[in-house]
Amino acid sequence: MKRAFPAIALIAGLSLTGCTGNDSQDDGAEEDSTAQPASDEAPEATVLDEDQLTEVIESTEVDGQSYTTFDMSAASGSDAVKVLQTSEFEPAECKDLSMAALNVAQQSKGNTVGGISSDKTLSVALTSFSDVADAGSQLKSSSTVTEVCNDVTVRSQGIEMKMSYETFDAEVPSADETVGVRAEISAGGQTVLNADTVTGRIGNNIVTAANVADTDDETTVPQTAEAFVEAVKTAG
Repeated sequence: MKRAFPAIALIAGLSLTGCTGNDSQDDGAEEDSTAQPASDEAPEATVLDEDQLTEVIESTEVDGQSYTTFDMSAASGSDAVKVLQTSEFEPAECKDLSMAALNVAQQSKGNTVGGISSDKTLSVALTSFSDVADAGSQLKSSSTVTEVCNDVTVRSQGIEMKMSYETFDAEVPSADETVGVRAEISAGGQTVLNADTVTGRIGNNIVTAANVADTDDETTVPQTAEAFVEAVKTAG
């Protein structure tokens, strides 16, 4: 597990790409084909503060798993970031993407709270923006990793790891739009982690769910995203 740490740190960061302040994607860019179409009439934005988002995370149970919040701002000084800072990436720009994702609390334009499941296999992140446009922009950035970093090599501490990313059709019926990203991480010719990330937009709010350990069930992450989407709708 220690040898796999740089890769796991990377996917943990990239799982939150949809919640960062990444403005690198042109606002006029074509909508990602995996996103469900948004409604023509945007609802009035109701911004949820951090206390409300914390309540959503701590009061939502999915498939027997409860969730606790964690300090996302602490990620900037974590061992994960220190490992990434000294790692070599190909393509090089993927290093910037992962660092920006791990600094989500500093980069986000909205209120952001993260949570982890009681069995430590799933993570969630909730972000509430001041308007629907900002939320929509962040949703589009969720698939940036598949465009820029669909095939990544990371070298760190004498270890070489391979990562590949692709979008997939993620069904979250309660969301206005949804993007799914699937990652495979391998080292020494063996798979270290298969991870799915599902990001859904509900008006001006974003829900991101990801598995940070193999769950052996492709429905787990979409079901988790759906549960939190419903909880956010109720809170708003």
